[in-house]
Amino acid sequence: MKRLFLFSVLLFPVAVAAQTTFPTERLEYVASAYAAREPKAVKAVETLRAIADEYIMMEPVSVVEKKILPPSGDPRDYMTLSPYWWPDPSKPDGRPYIRRDGERNPEVYDYPERVNSGRLGDAARTLAVFYAVTGEERYAAKCAGLLRVWFLDAERGMNPNMTYAQLISGRTTVRGTGIIDARRFCYAFSAAALLRGSAGWSDADERGLQKWAGDFLHWLNESEHGRKEFRSPNNHGLWYDAIRLMVVAYTGDVVQAREIAEHSLAPRLASQIADDGSLPLELERTLALHYSTFALEAVALADRLVADTGYSIWHYRSPEGRSLEDAVAYLLPYYCAPETWPHRQIAPFDRSRGARILYAAGRALGRDEWGEAARSIGCRPPETNFETLLYFDM
Repeated sequence: MKRLFLFSVLLFPVAVAAQTTFPTERLEYVASAYAAREPKAVKAVETLRAIADEYIMMEPVSVVEKKILPPSGDPRDYMTLSPYWWPDPSKPDGRPYIRRDGERNPEVYDYPERVNSGRLGDAARTLAVFYAVTGEERYAAKCAGLLRVWFLDAERGMNPNMTYAQLISGRTTVRGTGIIDARRFCYAFSAAALLRGSAGWSDADERGLQKWAGDFLHWLNESEHGRKEFRSPNNHGLWYDAIRLMVVAYTGDVVQAREIAEHSLAPRLASQIADDGSLPLELERTLALHYSTFALEAVALADRLVADTGYSIWHYRSPEGRSLEDAVAYLLPYYCAPETWPHRQIAPFDRSRGARILYAAGRALGRDEWGEAARSIGCRPPETNFETLLYFDM
């Protein structure tokens, strides 16, 4: 029971910021199963240990590793290219770039923030979950070190803005679409919440990251980029709200969290759902099943982040009768059989993503048949990462 007690202290150490992007009931279940030495849980922990140990050896990543400076000249400003924009073959210099939806221009990898922000988010979550389940301090210490470099280091730490995210070569119009990149490093806030109470995460670290989060939230709310993304009608708008909630959950502002969920995200979602439950703006894409799921992933994540506010996005129904449940019901048969998807999907779809949506929906709405469908598909992703531990029994 020692590990289970430690887990409960880690997850709910203070009154604020108890909600994270991790499915709480799954994290509690895994910690309990491991403390009880259930064979499958022990095996899952030892499997993930190999990955966590790789992250122990990982060199910290930061935004200053890029070789091309942003227009500001400040290497601490995050900068990436918009992935689906390519040189125009009809122009001598290829500029301004033109869009080829669903086809990623390899030039995006010349800007390392895209990959490094994802590496930070993955490493931080894996290390923090492993610490929460096992209580082994060295994983918390490594996670804390990675967070300090990305956010707090005086020379390498990221400035709290996304002004130069997803730039398009040859185009200077202010766009907010790059804000969606922030989800990758914002997952690290949930990791930081699990570190509270550990020896490796100090009060100064907590104060520093709280300030960074507050400054970033101000930029999201007040910048021209943020205001434009707020008006985005598709998955970008949903992820804008989800990203704000990732930040707000860490700061512990329950009132603002509920305000975003109830008065922005939920009605925004309903406005995107057609009578048949589909998301027409996502069906236009060349990766329509991916983007339909991606939109719901933002909403499911947001619901976890407002669980302590008394508000449930799963139970929201618009005046026109549209709901998240309708969207899940529309996608259910295609999660079970992606090959029957009647719209474009130019790359293979990872069915485990659909299974995790079904699992969350089934739990929230009492739809046991959806939970069974999730189990039959399998919630664990194909690659070994922290979610293979969270869903070790599926």
